[in-house]
Amino acid sequence: MRDVDHFQKLEALLQLERQEERERFALDRRELPLSELAARGRVLLDVEAKEFNTGLGGRTLVTFELGHGARLPLRLSPGELVAVSPRKAEVEAPPTGVVSRSTGRSVQVAFERPPPEFVSEGRLRLDVLANDATFERARHALTAIAAMDKGVARRRREVLLGNEPPFFERVEPFESSRPLNPEQTEAVGKASSARDFFLVHGPPGTGKSHVLAEVAVQCVRQGQRVLATAASNAAVDHLLELCLESGLEAVRVGHPARVLPHLQAHTLDLLVEENDHRKTSRALFDEAYELLGYARKQRGQGRSRARFANAREAQAEARKMIDEARVLERRAVAAVLERAQVVCSTLASLEGHVLSLSHFDTALLDEATQATEPLSLMAFVKADRVILAGDPQQLAPTVLSAKAKALEVSLFERLLADHGEGVKQLLKEQHRFPTALMEFPSREMYGGALRAHPSVADARLGDEPPFLFIDTAGKGFDEQVGEGTASLRNEGEGELIALRLKMLGLPPQEVGVITPYRAQAEGLRERLGIDELEVDTVDAFQGREKTAILVSLVRSNNEGTLGFLEDLRRINVAITRAKRHLFVVGDSATLGRHPFYARLIEHAQNTGAYRSAWEWPENSSP
Repeated sequence: MRDVDHFQKLEALLQLERQEERERFALDRRELPLSELAARGRVLLDVEAKEFNTGLGGRTLVTFELGHGARLPLRLSPGELVAVSPRKAEVEAPPTGVVSRSTGRSVQVAFERPPPEFVSEGRLRLDVLANDATFERARHALTAIAAMDKGVARRRREVLLGNEPPFFERVEPFESSRPLNPEQTEAVGKASSARDFFLVHGPPGTGKSHVLAEVAVQCVRQGQRVLATAASNAAVDHLLELCLESGLEAVRVGHPARVLPHLQAHTLDLLVEENDHRKTSRALFDEAYELLGYARKQRGQGRSRARFANAREAQAEARKMIDEARVLERRAVAAVLERAQVVCSTLASLEGHVLSLSHFDTALLDEATQATEPLSLMAFVKADRVILAGDPQQLAPTVLSAKAKALEVSLFERLLADHGEGVKQLLKEQHRFPTALMEFPSREMYGGALRAHPSVADARLGDEPPFLFIDTAGKGFDEQVGEGTASLRNEGEGELIALRLKMLGLPPQEVGVITPYRAQAEGLRERLGIDELEVDTVDAFQGREKTAILVSLVRSNNEGTLGFLEDLRRINVAITRAKRHLFVVGDSATLGRHPFYARLIEHAQNTGAYRSAWEWPENSSP
């Protein structure tokens, strides 16, 4: 039996994680030189504002670049919160904005209000900020779940604690809106019959998001209101896209700057702008701000009783107008949300003011194995039942505090452990890569259960072999600590990656370069110098796919130390992103001491995919 104090323990872990993030930010800013802060992605230095535009919802968009359009030393991620300040001066309250777009040479930031004049004058720094809002909202979710102590609500809480079994009705036949394979059909049927929750286990390329979209279709046909959510903006956008393709009326809640450009027309902000209540409220706001300006002028022109009376009267009238405008805005938002069959939002936004009073019949939680339990519980606060989709064999939730490592066990995993295989459906048919690329991860991570769809089973990239492992043993390609950082890089492996990229000759948009280490990613980015080529850490590639994937494992040392590579879920992500060609560079003398990597190297040898770096590329023909 698990007691209700489970939620209090989670809250304590959450506070430890929050404290760790704050302390890391504070310690870094106090002790690290600017070069190391930049290397860790905490600050971008010496940029200048090059372009100002008006964006969605009246936001100000500012594009920052280095002088002469040089490549940026780091790439900020869309959705990150940043503060902008002069490079060599301090300001009391630097303006903050959200990164809306990022390339190798520029970063665009969206500001709610026009930034101060200094932003357009000279060199600046962009500091990435910690954001407490998510922690606070997750804490509120824990409190809300713990408080479910009567009637139906208490039973739901006991199911979540693992003390009572979840309830399922009889699985009814349904007419699918899209082609489904047997396991997908079974998953949709079981999810539709669940009254508490259901788990969809989706290995790479098996279409777990498509299953969730089909569940949404079935729910809407039954007159239900649906919430589509995930921890990341990218995952929510994907669900939105799938729902729109299914013909559903879907609305995306969240900052438009965090939404993909081709989906922004479906954001709440833009849809509300077309509502008559919003048009009226906008006019009231304009008039109110004019009155407030008039009041300031009256006070500034002297101390006469008449001027003070005029100012007070104008202020009072302005406040009434602002109150009325806000009421109209809320009505406009409510009208748009009520029309929506599916509302799409990140988990962190569920407790924001827009959705604070909303409740749903069903919540669809994608990438559930990447969210901590407190975050996932937000979906259970907002909906009567939750369908969770994820893959425990890929990356776990990111947890910084060593004292809070228990948060790495997702709610998906805990519910599966508590209630058994009967609450889960494993998807087995994948549409991403050929059998030759599927065999090893299927055997190692999924008990050999996966099968390749006929459309990809024998797919090839021209004359290239599906898989190549380049063994650098004995070449002297030792790992090194990156300059100004604690992360690792491997110059020799970088040379092999660059050569392979040139040999393939693919458009850069079709290739992804992956490595476990930030310093290696930065070094490869600098070496390859192609803006359109995605070069990043394993964590950044979760949920992604490319025609060809080039992997640099980096580790090469006499001790056989593997570091990040000890987490096999990390390497599982890396080797399951490729649709047609996977190229892995590593040192067998270091890697081979671990049974998993020894089997990977043996698999390469048995399938003709093994090459020694001593012979490659001269004898690289299969």
